Amino acid sequence: MHQDEAVKITLDDYNRMKEVSAALGPEPIFEASPLVGLSPLGSRITGAILGAAIGDALGHPTEFRKTRQAIEEAFGVGGVRGFVLYWDRDGKHFAPYTDDTQLAWTVLVSLIESVRGGWSLDRTMERIAQRFVCWAYEPTGGHRAPGNATLAGCRRLLHGSSWREAGDAKAGGCGSVMRAYPFGLLFCGDPDRAEHWAAEHSYPTHQASIALAASAGMARGMAVATTGSPSETVLTEMIAAAGRFDRTTATMLGNAVAAASSNRSTEEVLDGLPGWAAHEALAAGAFLYARYPENFSAAVLAGANAPGDSDSIATLAGALVGSSVGLSGIPEGWVTDVEDSQRFTAAATEVTALVSAAVGG
Repeated sequence: MHQDEAVKITLDDYNRMKEVSAALGPEPIFEASPLVGLSPLGSRITGAILGAAIGDALGHPTEFRKTRQAIEEAFGVGGVRGFVLYWDRDGKHFAPYTDDTQLAWTVLVSLIESVRGGWSLDRTMERIAQRFVCWAYEPTGGHRAPGNATLAGCRRLLHGSSWREAGDAKAGGCGSVMRAYPFGLLFCGDPDRAEHWAAEHSYPTHQASIALAASAGMARGMAVATTGSPSETVLTEMIAAAGRFDRTTATMLGNAVAAASSNRSTEEVLDGLPGWAAHEALAAGAFLYARYPENFSAAVLAGANAPGDSDSIATLAGALVGSSVGLSGIPEGWVTDVEDSQRFTAAATEVTALVSAAVGG
């Protein structure tokens, strides 16, 4: 469930948020670097970060359209075939992403700070919680249909709840899994840590077992994919990780992966996985990765044209397949046009340097 109206905020809340923002300090700025001569690891990391944002932007205009017929009525036979929504702001013309990428960015930046500083789990989660609060009340680029469970968790954080207590025990939407992939990038050399920390990071907003399982599965899959493992290995690890938190999620994920090698059409499978719930979103993303492990365009466009939470499905597929194909496997025009492309590539360079130093590669 998402809300389209602007977030209502009292003066007291605004002042509280400003205090959090002041304590947080300015966001780190990463040095831009050219997208040439990337190492295989650098290409996979860049492909994952840009791939997630591109999938999100492709699915932005189709989200909330409840049927394929509605999508085709709006965008023609077959639905979207590239970016169809562009904004012009601050002298820039770009394809905008949604709250999915806004929140994934807050996680990514916080993890970069954590790895740089050698922070503990608790300190890292506190930093992520701070960034969630600032995003909820004053997001860069404005609100983009944020999820109600996420906003409720942020409100409780603002009013003093700890990061471990702020989320709703019944919240099982996809709001945490769609921002979980950065754990797999920063901790690709330690999949157990990626899995554990990603599950923990769900607590400020989504505490249902399916949300914890989906976040864990996505992060572990990304960790294994980032090291260059084949898709079969990645998917096996994702299912196992999800199963350590919720058997229903693991079963749904396994069925989706099996469907990828069946004669069922992509449309039929995705129609049964609308993606609003965490386990559905992960299953849909994993299905697209399993069916199109080396075809980025096919995977993200299928996700973007799915009736349901299309942007989140395409985000997850984009991160997984983007890591598999690397930067060179993503259409250049999409890389150029997606919002904040240069900021993402600069962050990818920083992540690559941190990971290389950690694993000695």
